[in-house]
Amino acid sequence: MSNLQPDEALYSLLCKYLLNEADNAERQWVGAWLKEVPANEDVLAAIRRMLEVPLPVAAYPGLSTDASWDRLKANITGAGLEPVEMNTSATVVPIRRNYLWLKIAAVLVLALGLTWVLLPSKSNREQVFTGAQQAALPDGSKVRLFDDAEMKLENGFGKNERRVAFTGKGEFDISPNPDAPFVILLGRTEIKVLGTRFTVNYAAGNLVIHVSSGKIQVNDPDRQKSVVLTEGMLLRCNETKEPFTVAAHIPDLEKKRLVFRNVPLEDVILSIEAMYDVQVDVKDSAILRQSITSNFENETIDNVMASIAFITNTTVQKAGTQQFTLQE
Repeated sequence: MSNLQPDEALYSLLCKYLLNEADNAERQWVGAWLKEVPANEDVLAAIRRMLEVPLPVAAYPGLSTDASWDRLKANITGAGLEPVEMNTSATVVPIRRNYLWLKIAAVLVLALGLTWVLLPSKSNREQVFTGAQQAALPDGSKVRLFDDAEMKLENGFGKNERRVAFTGKGEFDISPNPDAPFVILLGRTEIKVLGTRFTVNYAAGNLVIHVSSGKIQVNDPDRQKSVVLTEGMLLRCNETKEPFTVAAHIPDLEKKRLVFRNVPLEDVILSIEAMYDVQVDVKDSAILRQSITSNFENETIDNVMASIAFITNTTVQKAGTQQFTLQE
């Protein structure tokens, strides 16, 4: 295996690509790399501009182009017979015997001073994930993004905090790290995570958060409110409305699963309202003190309300699609 550092290897491969010395496999790899992160296009364009302009090596006194070349070349073992691992799933990039492109890369390294001036390390580089995909983050966390989702890892991700900006729908499986809390920015609303699994759906000012396991803290500076959500809890809110709606007894949001064990009807209704985004009015407050034991899964709101009416010996009336009334 070569000892060439990943950023140096990538830097050299891009020079080779721009000089039309890359083979088909290498060109395909670069094409895939360009699609990974929008900023990669800017990196390639910057190298192209530098190749097109003579490098004023004399402007860097005390530095040796030959020394930079020798350092890169010395790191390659086997004179082209060994592969170099790159930072991607399509990872194998062969190093060949023709070193012209690598010597030019060494000159570019010299002109920049350090390779990471143009290609910062992953922990410092802004990364953007868009569209439906399973994103593997540098800290070991996993995020499943749905069609219209976008997640941006902010600069310095993983140092003191792991901060990402998010819109759309995503399922988060966060690796625990008490020294670097995971922070999700949803507009001005903020979620702080130590290690848990939860789902976020944030679009057009509407926010739904469901916790499958663990614990998260949701902060809203505009409302001056902070809410802790634990397993089975759901938060629903709209930026134009007050306050948060928070409910429990929801083990699975996707399957619309509700589990009640001697739960007061008042809390049952709160869970139903949060799950189905409806409003339920009760004419007699005494009914709210009744205890409910029941399970629901993948049921329509109409069936759920009919069951609650049967259990409580009440009748249910429906007005429109989101308004229900329970009365004796």
